[in-house]
Amino acid sequence: MSLIIDNEGTVSMYQGDYGELVFSGLSPEKSYVVCFAIQDKNRNLIGQELQVSVSNSDTVTFVLTPDYTDLLTVPKQKPFEIYYYGVKACETDSLVENTLFIANSTYGDLNRIIVYPRKVKGVEEDDAA
Repeated sequence: MSLIIDNEGTVSMYQGDYGELVFSGLSPEKSYVVCFAIQDKNRNLIGQELQVSVSNSDTVTFVLTPDYTDLLTVPKQKPFEIYYYGVKACETDSLVENTLFIANSTYGDLNRIIVYPRKVKGVEEDDAA
């Protein structure tokens, strides 16, 4: 896994790689549907918003598959591309929905994903069969 999250909540990764993002701070007494979304610099949604149901836990894990992270492209003339992400916890037994603060962020801060170009193509499903 070549995904790194720093103390500020910035994610660094290679396009097309697998990774898991773990977020904590949920109330274990509540049940949630937690949503994760990535946007480009123009606020366009990249891929589908991911959703995970969580009960009796203070953490949630989002799995970023190679197909999903392959949507995070890097222009050939650039060494990396910056995307932005957000996480929202929706309580299942009420109408409460709250955007989560990541690391030391405050209102208006952008949670960044720095994507570096793919280094190796790797084995594709058709190649593995």
